[in-house]
Amino acid sequence: MYRHDLSVMPSEAGCAGEIKLRALLNRFQDVAGLAVKDREGSPGALMKRGYAWVLLRYSLEVVRRLPGIDEDVAIETRHTLNDGFYTLRVFRVFSSSNEAETLVLAKTSWVLIDLAAGRPVRAVQHLPEIFSGVADDPPIDPDFPAIPKLSGPASNSAPAPVSERLFPVRFHDLDANGHVNNAVYFEWAFEATPLDPLAWGIREIHAEFRASAKFGDTVLVRVREEKGETGTPTGAAPGDRAFVYEMTDAAGSGDAERAEPESGKKARSLARFRAAWSPIGTHGGCCR
Repeated sequence: MYRHDLSVMPSEAGCAGEIKLRALLNRFQDVAGLAVKDREGSPGALMKRGYAWVLLRYSLEVVRRLPGIDEDVAIETRHTLNDGFYTLRVFRVFSSSNEAETLVLAKTSWVLIDLAAGRPVRAVQHLPEIFSGVADDPPIDPDFPAIPKLSGPASNSAPAPVSERLFPVRFHDLDANGHVNNAVYFEWAFEATPLDPLAWGIREIHAEFRASAKFGDTVLVRVREEKGETGTPTGAAPGDRAFVYEMTDAAGSGDAERAEPESGKKARSLARFRAAWSPIGTHGGCCR
């Protein structure tokens, strides 16, 4: 288990006085790098060795609330080998003043890429040092919540409409590998959700990554609300609203199986998301 203590900086906080989702996810990534720095080296050192970690799955739950501005908190993280190719890493956020109360939980799945070959490799063979001692840690559940297809059948006879947003990939969206940073996809999902962000906040969000967007791409985000037979959100707490998201490049219509008429190319499927939103105040502050 690795622990990192920090304070939420003013530049990381949104208008609700809580840490922004993108800032929190970047903190997780930084802490993960610090946790293995003495074993595999920093992310920059790892790239020089010819490797990079690629994110496959992500689940985040706001258990109590998001950390607030100037608040002293700690992030605990640990990882384990799931099978020959995949590793799992979990995070727990809690306030320094009450370590027993969990604020946020997250779980991620990663694969190690050989940059020269451009393919996944077995981390336990190529980076055996990072798994030293992890066998004694409690196991991490390898299962992630299922993310329904946006194009799949709705649970009632009148499916909710699909809304769309386009996001051009900016230079500052890129990470050191030249790909869009994983936190940016979450930001796109947040911005594309047809809700008032001053009135609603993320309760939980799950992601499945399939391909990387690069500089010059334009990403199409398609969103549909999940509703059951009675019009209530599917799989969400009372009062919550749930949405499913599909992200593709803008070459197609958002359906990865549908060809673009002009070029005959299929749209690349980049990521799928599912998120449940709660009214602001359920998990913390409000910026009104």
